[in-house]
Amino acid sequence: MYLQTLALKPGVSIFLTILILLLSGAAIFFLFLGVRKDRARYISGKLKTGTLDKEGFDEYLKKRFASATKHTHFTVFYVEINDAKPLQDSFGLKQYQNAVATLEDRFYKLFPRGSRICRYEYDALVIFCDEDLGKKEVSDIASFALVEGHKPIGLVTRVRVELDLNMGIASFSAFNAEYEGFKQSLQLALATSKRSGLNKFTIYSSDLMGSDTEEYQYYQEIKSAIEAEEFTLYYQPIVDLQTSKPVGYETLLRWNHKTLGVLSPAKFLTIIEQSGDINWVGTWAFEKMVSTYASHRETNISNGIVFSMNLSPKQLMNPKLVDDFRRILHKYRVDPSEICLEIVEFAMFDKVPQVKDNIQHLTQSGFKMAIDDFGLEMSSLKMLENLQVDYVKLDKSFVDQSQDDFLIGGVVDTLVGFAEQKNFRIVAEGVEDDVTLEFLKERKIHCGQGYFFGKPQPPEEYNL
Repeated sequence: MYLQTLALKPGVSIFLTILILLLSGAAIFFLFLGVRKDRARYISGKLKTGTLDKEGFDEYLKKRFASATKHTHFTVFYVEINDAKPLQDSFGLKQYQNAVATLEDRFYKLFPRGSRICRYEYDALVIFCDEDLGKKEVSDIASFALVEGHKPIGLVTRVRVELDLNMGIASFSAFNAEYEGFKQSLQLALATSKRSGLNKFTIYSSDLMGSDTEEYQYYQEIKSAIEAEEFTLYYQPIVDLQTSKPVGYETLLRWNHKTLGVLSPAKFLTIIEQSGDINWVGTWAFEKMVSTYASHRETNISNGIVFSMNLSPKQLMNPKLVDDFRRILHKYRVDPSEICLEIVEFAMFDKVPQVKDNIQHLTQSGFKMAIDDFGLEMSSLKMLENLQVDYVKLDKSFVDQSQDDFLIGGVVDTLVGFAEQKNFRIVAEGVEDDVTLEFLKERKIHCGQGYFFGKPQPPEEYNL
C-alpha cells in the first residue's frame, strides 16, 4: 500500500502561510489588550483598597498625565508619618501597620467620594482626588484630614498613639502638566510643610501667585523665550565694606519681555518651577554667567572677583545638576572656586536625598557656597556648625530691624563672632543709604549689597 502525499499549489501554500501569520498576530494583539486591561483593572482595584505600592501608583499617575487634556483636573495629597520608624521599632510591624490602616479608614470617610489611597512608602500615604477642587476646598480637606489623623489610635496592646503628620499637596493644571515637574512640586510642598512644624500642610498649585490667566500667558511664552533671546542676566555688585571695592557680583535672571519690558523673577519663577522648566532655564543661566566671567577674567586676571547665582530648591532636586555645572566649567576653563552658589537656608537642611547629595557634591567640587535669607534664631546658628559655607547673606528686612531692635542687633554681634570662628563672611543685602552703611561697619559686617552700591544692571554697565 502506498501513502500518497497531498501536494499544494505554490499560491495556496503562500495564502495559508499568510493566513496563519495573521491569525497568530491577531491572537497576540488581543492577548496584549487583555493583559493591559487586566493590569489597568488590577491597578484600579488596588488603588481603591489602598494596597497599591509606589511603582503601581507612579504608573497610574503617568497614565493620567499621558491622557490629560485642558479639561483635566485632579489633586494629589502626599501624607508623611513623622517618626514612623521609632513607632514601628517600639510596637512592632503588625501594630504599626494596623495604625496606618486606621489612618486610611479615617481618610476614606473624609476625602471626596471616589478618592483613591495608596501606601506609597512605609511612612507615607498618597491620596488621589479625581475632582476639580478649589483652593479653599483643598485647604479644608487637608485641615480636617490632619485633625482626624492626629487623633489617638488604639493598638491591641491598649496603648494609644497619636500620629504626627505632614502633608504636601499639588493640583494638576495646564502649566503644571509635566509628570516629573508635578512630582517635584509635591516634594517641595511637603518640605515646606515640614518647615512649618508638625501636622501642617502646604498647597503647591497654579493659583499661588495670583491671576491664572496671566500665569498661563507667561507659561506659553516661556517656551520660546530663550530661542528668542528674551531671557538675560543682570548683575549687582557685592562690596567689601572696609575697602569699598567690589568683591563679587550676584547674577539675577530677568525676562526682557517683548511687550511688557523687563520682568523680575517674581513674575515668572514660580511658573517655571511648577512646569519643570527651571532646570533648563537654570542651566542656561549658569552657562551664560560662566561665559561672562571667563570674558571678564581675561582683562582682570588677579582681581579676585567671584560671581554668584541663586539655586532654587527645584534645581537641587535635579540629578543632572552637578554634571551639567562641571561640564560648563570645563568648557570655559573656569575653576569652581571662582563661582558662588547661593542656596536658601531651608534647602541646606533638607532631608531629601537628592538635595543633600547635590549640595555635598557641589561643595566637594570646590564651589563657594552661600546661605541666602539665613534666619538668625539660635537654632539656625547651631545648625550652621555642621555646614561648610563661605558666605551668609542677611536679607534687607533683617538689616532694617537690627538698627532699631537691641536684641536683634545682639544676634548680629553673635553671628559676627561665629563667622570669625568658622571662617565665613557675612553679606548684608538691601543697603540703600549711608546710615545703614555706617551701622553695618560698626557691627563689623564684612560685605554689603544694595542700591547704595549699584542696582541690578546688564553686564556692560559694570564693564563685565
